[in-house]
Amino acid sequence: MLSLKMTGLRKFRRTIIMGKINCTKPTASPYVDAVCVAAEDMGVIETKYGKRPMVKFTFEIAKLNEYGEKRRLTRLFHKHTHPKSAWSIAAKSWLDRDLAAEEENSGAVNLKSFVDEPACLKIEPGAVYNGKRYDNITEILAADDDYDVTEEIDDGACEISTPEEPEEVNG
Repeated sequence: MLSLKMTGLRKFRRTIIMGKINCTKPTASPYVDAVCVAAEDMGVIETKYGKRPMVKFTFEIAKLNEYGEKRRLTRLFHKHTHPKSAWSIAAKSWLDRDLAAEEENSGAVNLKSFVDEPACLKIEPGAVYNGKRYDNITEILAADDDYDVTEEIDDGACEISTPEEPEEVNG
């Protein structure tokens, strides 16, 4: 018979009992269709790893923000075309492009060629500031062949709830 310690179930059971795991699962898919609306060379900027050359990609999804406009999500990449860099991996899985070969052949990567390209983004909830959730793009994949930018996306299950504001006491 397998012991609970060997299978790791004891630790899992203890974690559930202590209330550290939220067992509710969101029903919405973490993947959304998007289109790249901007690709910018940010130059050298200060990061938590020091000064690095960075590029920023801005994607637009069909879900509307609180102002009635399509939501825009951004992702920063270290501007490095090594085949194992995050930017190269994203470009390969998104558009099947080899950035190292492009840079070798033409001397630079054409950022404008990324604009207006459809994509499928994997989004995970990020930080919450002033009751607003900021999503993180964790993966950029190729869009489906039947992608339609005007399609509405129902992402209602990913809304966050914030505690109600305490009532002011006049005294």
